[in-house]
Amino acid sequence: MSTEKVTIESIAPVRVDLAGGTVDIWPLYLLLKQPKTINFGISLFAKTIIEAQPSSNPQVQLESLDQKKSNTFTWAQILDDTYEAIPELTLLVRLLRYFAKQHPNPQSLTFSLKTEAKSPSGAGLGGSSALAISIIGALWKWTHPREQLDLDKDGEFLISLVRDVESQVLYGPAGLQDYYGAAFGGLQLLSWKIAKNERSSFPLSTLKELEARTLLFYSGKSRNSGINNWQLFKGLIDKNPEVEQKFKAICEATRDLEQALLKQDFQAVVKSVQKEWETRKTLAPGISTEDMDQAHLRAKNVCDVAFKVCGAGGGGCFFILLPEKNDQLKDAVKKAVLESSEIQSLPFEAVPHGLTIK
Repeated sequence: MSTEKVTIESIAPVRVDLAGGTVDIWPLYLLLKQPKTINFGISLFAKTIIEAQPSSNPQVQLESLDQKKSNTFTWAQILDDTYEAIPELTLLVRLLRYFAKQHPNPQSLTFSLKTEAKSPSGAGLGGSSALAISIIGALWKWTHPREQLDLDKDGEFLISLVRDVESQVLYGPAGLQDYYGAAFGGLQLLSWKIAKNERSSFPLSTLKELEARTLLFYSGKSRNSGINNWQLFKGLIDKNPEVEQKFKAICEATRDLEQALLKQDFQAVVKSVQKEWETRKTLAPGISTEDMDQAHLRAKNVCDVAFKVCGAGGGGCFFILLPEKNDQLKDAVKKAVLESSEIQSLPFEAVPHGLTIK
């Protein structure tokens, strides 16, 4: 029996959503005119490490380091479609199950899969989706050891796979933008289409200019994106005219942002992001919190900024975007926001790449 040990490490960035969130949920984008989403990847990576080795006593060890949850399984449990793990490990079990069925002989291996997320839980940065992308990246390499993953060729399939599995775990529809952010990174324009979506990237220079003007904060409170997303989903499906109008305004603001970024006109970028937020915050109660609103007011007292809660809101992270690249001004805004003892600054770097496997 071969005793060769295989070790695979996979990382994927989370994303900051600038505009056009929620419209990335199927089939909502099919009901809207020119729906688009713009986001950029940041260096709060989700990481997966796989270790596999032939063994006379094969078993499976799954561990979520940030959630401090781990368990040991038999391969029979992993391969059994009816077997349910504890909630914190359900996503890991279901993704491993899919790939283990593609492996020629997983039952001969002692197998370990560990995950770790750098973004805070419930931050609104797409952390769970980035984690899922990092997991399938590592699992793909496990089942294709002699191949190089070509995201341009295989990325859409992997995104559809993790979308479906995470929808099972969430027991509801999953948005797509988080997966694209994790898989591809960079500053992306995502256009939601019939049958096949379109993805394009803004130049690296635009990404770096955006990074220099952006401050990211964590409110100290996690949130459940599914709650707000479901309210909006139902409102549009029910043809609520008020919700329809608000989605139309979000789509318009996102298209305005696209044009502003293409021109690298950051005065217009700030206006477009703020315009999107002014509509978004009225979509459902609790999207913003009192602490966040007060932080926005303190920042506005320093200079004219754009403010937006990340993800579906209700807690988690928010970002502030300055119209100019000025370190002194940026420090003054940061100091004003951090007057609340609950709020934490989240340093980051914008990353031009997505899923990376080694």
